[in-house]
Amino acid sequence: MASVTLTELPGCSHEGKSCMVGSGFLQNYQEIAVDIRAQLSAIGCTKSTPLFVTGHSLGAAMATLAMFDLNRMGYSLSKAYTFGQPRVGDSAFASAFHEAMASTPVHRVTRADDPVVYVPARDPFHHVGTEIYYRGETTEGYRVCDGSGEDATCQDSNGDGDVANLLLKCVIPEECGHLKYLQPAITFPLDGESCARKLDSAVIIP
Repeated sequence: MASVTLTELPGCSHEGKSCMVGSGFLQNYQEIAVDIRAQLSAIGCTKSTPLFVTGHSLGAAMATLAMFDLNRMGYSLSKAYTFGQPRVGDSAFASAFHEAMASTPVHRVTRADDPVVYVPARDPFHHVGTEIYYRGETTEGYRVCDGSGEDATCQDSNGDGDVANLLLKCVIPEECGHLKYLQPAITFPLDGESCARKLDSAVIIP
């Protein structure tokens, strides 16, 4: 479902302005929201059970709406990681999201060569969460961005991205940045000492 158009998110506002989110994202989430809560109950999760949320691509957009919704319902959200997330809503939604999730670490992992993270376009859409930006492969390191959702030194440093060409690369899955998160994988034995050596040598973009 396309989400280039905005629709009001019921029950959400910030400083008197109604929150607007992608219509397709909201419709997709509403179709599974009841089932999510039912499945949480089925596996024994209560509202006090710490929840960790993740998602990729459309799943990342729906995870964002789920976080906001579950938080409003009183669930205990501990941490979230999304990968290749498109922009979900407008600035009012982003502000309401950041305010509601202020005590929950929400990490949005991006790659410079992922076309999806550049859409829908900024203004009226706005990203949420703290961006973890990879300008290339995993081995090239990453930057922890400023938490505003739209950090000019991270993904936004590429402007609106060359979405058409990046999408064209995705014809070949091996060349598609959207499908290459955390690649190449960094593997090491979980024997404590080896792990410590690897973490000491991890690369972080200044």
